[in-house]
This record gives sequence, structure tokens and C-alpha cells, in this order.
Amino acid sequence: MVRPTGIAIIVEVGATPATFPSGKHLSSWVGACPGDEESAEVSHSHRSPKGNRHMRRILNQAANAAVKSKGTLFEIVYRRLVTHLGQNQTIGAIAHRLCRLIRIILHRGVRYEERGPSVSTNSRRQRTTRMIGELRSLGYRVEPVGNAA
Repeated sequence: MVRPTGIAIIVEVGATPATFPSGKHLSSWVGACPGDEESAEVSHSHRSPKGNRHMRRILNQAANAAVKSKGTLFEIVYRRLVTHLGQNQTIGAIAHRLCRLIRIILHRGVRYEERGPSVSTNSRRQRTTRMIGELRSLGYRVEPVGNAA
């Protein structure tokens, strides 16, 4: 099922983003990249360029939805950045990542696969081992049964 967000992205960018040689060019066109106004190596503003309002709005909505999905890579990046940048700038950073990811998906014709910790069996195994260690340090006697991961 194609979601309305996907349709809107394809309408704005095109099915084959041959116009944009790289993800950086696309994110600059959208206005989802951080600004870099500086003079004499002194940074004056990090405000994003104006760009395409509609596409930027779509990306911000998609970023808000992506960070609310439990166990995804975007949720982890959000939790890591929000303490330093705040809500709005963090959503902008996630939108920038999404923009570059969309360009890769459309340009190469690949399918997106989530690589967050809830998907990886290795990370599940590490989490289980860490939790067992915590329980043992609290004085509980824990013995894993069978295949814990």
C-alpha cells in the first residue's frame, strides 16, 4: 500500500531524481539541510535555507512519525540529539536524514530495511545478556532457558 506521504514525495521530487546528482543537492533544494552562514571562520547562523516549502513540510511530518516508531534507528537518533538540539532542530536533522535516504531509495531503486536494535538478533542477544547481568547484580539468580535471543 502506498501512503499519501510517499505519493507527495514522488510528486515533488519525481520518480527518478536524475535532477539531483547527490542527496546533498536534494536536501539543499528541499531546504532540509543546516545553514552554514559564516564569515572569517565565525558561524553566524545555522538556519536552514528556504527551499521547497511543501516538501520540507512533508519531510517534517514524516520525521515526526518516524521518531515515534519504537525500536527504529530514527528513534535512537532522536533520543540522542534532542537533549542537545531541542525538539525542532532534532526533527530538522531527522528530516535531513530522511531526505537523503529517499534520494538513495529512488535513485538506486532499493527497498528500505530497518536496521534498528529491535530488528538485529545480535543486539537482542546483547540486551538479554546485559539484563541478566543487571538482575544478577541486584541479587537475583537468573538462568537463561534455551535460545534467549
